[in-house]
Amino acid sequence: MHNLKITISALDVAKYFLFKANSEGDLITNLKMQKLLYYAQAWYLVNFNAPLFKETIKAWALGPVIREVYNEFKIFGASPIEYKHTGKEVKIFTEEQRNYLNEFYDVFFKFNAHELVNMTHNEKPWMDAYKNKTDISRQSMKSYYSSVLKASRKNGKKAH
Repeated sequence: MHNLKITISALDVAKYFLFKANSEGDLITNLKMQKLLYYAQAWYLVNFNAPLFKETIKAWALGPVIREVYNEFKIFGASPIEYKHTGKEVKIFTEEQRNYLNEFYDVFFKFNAHELVNMTHNEKPWMDAYKNKTDISRQSMKSYYSSVLKASRKNGKKAH
């Protein structure tokens, strides 16, 4: 993976998802947001061979968590995050990133928070990191989800 200076933060991506949710009448809790960010990072690594955002991902009991985003939205508890978008959320991303985030959102938003938690709990990157009390490495995510993609292509199924 190339070592470009990553300027996008996980909070930037979270705000983009909240902007999308607001414009489509959807709701996102902090728990769901954490899993969306995890999968957005994982599939971006697979598709673009580079990280989408700079933060590390922790392996907490309820799945992957980006601490900075968790802290930003923890005041909402289990309720949907209330967010007033500014329009700036879209401008910091390249067209390629926006296209990716829109497509990603359309595929993953249909899962509820608990489905996403269950998905991560049954996948190697979170399981290994949680068991070993380490962060979830980008390399483990890229490797695991690349193999998921390869297997789905072999079986004629569409991967995320």
